[in-house]
Amino acid sequence: MPPTLKGLKILFVVAPTGFHEQELATSRRILEEAGAVAVLATTAGNEAVSSDGTAVETVPITEPRTQEMAGAVVIGGTGASEHLWENGLVQKAVRMIERDGKPVGALSQGVVVLARAGMLQGKAATTWVSADTLKALKDGGARYEKKPLVIAGSILTADGPASAERFGVLLRDMIDASRQKSGAIPRPVR
Repeated sequence: MPPTLKGLKILFVVAPTGFHEQELATSRRILEEAGAVAVLATTAGNEAVSSDGTAVETVPITEPRTQEMAGAVVIGGTGASEHLWENGLVQKAVRMIERDGKPVGALSQGVVVLARAGMLQGKAATTWVSADTLKALKDGGARYEKKPLVIAGSILTADGPASAERFGVLLRDMIDASRQKSGAIPRPVR
């Protein structure tokens, strides 16, 4: 029986500009097909525009209640380094979700948000390879693994858009397992 995430809210963090559309579209589609509700957030809310010009509506990162989220995804792309890496509110939101025992995933340059939030200390992780991303992982205490996807406890990291399909499937399964383990019954979406 395929996992069902009916009614569960998943936080998707994107940069206001320059996020990677394929990473968002692919992982979002997989989670929504399982019944999840995507909550798109950025540093200021309003419209966010991907590096290919696709626009999506978002809410400010301060609006979603992290305790209502069943998991989180940080989308990469060139805008992540400019808008998300150093943002304390973004770091706090994903850290709170992970501390509640819920799965958190990040793709490509979005992985640096987890490293800077202190979530990868002593853990294996992968990322889009650049001098800046590798340094950020090292500075955050992570062990870089040259793999498309790495699972370290409740954290899933991916190297980029080519891994987005598998990332979405694995995160869906991790969220389903987390829900079953906690015995949580999702609240209906209003």
